Amino acid sequence: MNYIQSLRAFVGTRPIIAVGSAILVFNEQNELLLQLRKDTNDWGVPGGAMELGDSFEETAYKELLEETGLVAGGLELLTIVSGKDFYYQYPHGDEVYNATAIYKALNVTGELVNDGLESKDLRYFSLHALPNLNYTTMMFLKKLGYI
Repeated sequence: MNYIQSLRAFVGTRPIIAVGSAILVFNEQNELLLQLRKDTNDWGVPGGAMELGDSFEETAYKELLEETGLVAGGLELLTIVSGKDFYYQYPHGDEVYNATAIYKALNVTGELVNDGLESKDLRYFSLHALPNLNYTTMMFLKKLGYI
């Protein structure tokens, strides 16, 4: 059981602060890697919640590898997002206020592999032709000036 699941055992679906990292991966054509999420059926960037004892950076590296099969040779911190604009209620009822460090992955290696657990699909998209984005991805891409 991960940290968020253990919290949910006590608080149910009530709002929690979900601390985590998200990773922007761009290919050589400056297209952004997105994953079609199983839980919300919309597109977002790789990322996830921090586990006890992990740093923002460790979370970013781990989530990128787990969700895509890719390894970042480095990370560039782009921004940290939080507050009421990053409230989200999942389709199953869980409520979160996201506090997320957003990184750009540098010197990415590996072969893109769909984990099949959290993702339905992984694809690169032009920033001018993005698919149906999840709310939080859309909000931080706007904050960063990408859309």
